[in-house]
Amino acid sequence: MKINYSDGRAVEAVLLTHTEGTLRVAVQGADDVMEISDINGTWVSEDCEPVVIDFAWQRLNRKPKINEADCYCSHELAARLIHLLFTDSSEDTTESDVLAGSQIAVRSSIGAAGVIVAL
Repeated sequence: MKINYSDGRAVEAVLLTHTEGTLRVAVQGADDVMEISDINGTWVSEDCEPVVIDFAWQRLNRKPKINEADCYCSHELAARLIHLLFTDSSEDTTESDVLAGSQIAVRSSIGAAGVIVAL
């Protein structure tokens, strides 16, 4: 967990105990255990300074959201992948062969497999 102070300082800590209104933590670089109290919905340090607690499990969910634009690929790559779906893996084809025949492969695969690719 990370303890963020109002002056911008942040320290890493390990949660030792958690009760309804208190946290006992071992702070990195400190010799003693620190107690943080919940006072009216605000975590307050032993020095009566408000702190924000950032638990490790909260940090794990902060992955960037994937949108539709992140999933686009080039026309050439889409054509090549579709072509590879409909060819035997033992066939020896070069990349130029795949790209040259990609329009035929894509057009024929649209009706056969229901695949929609915008070229």
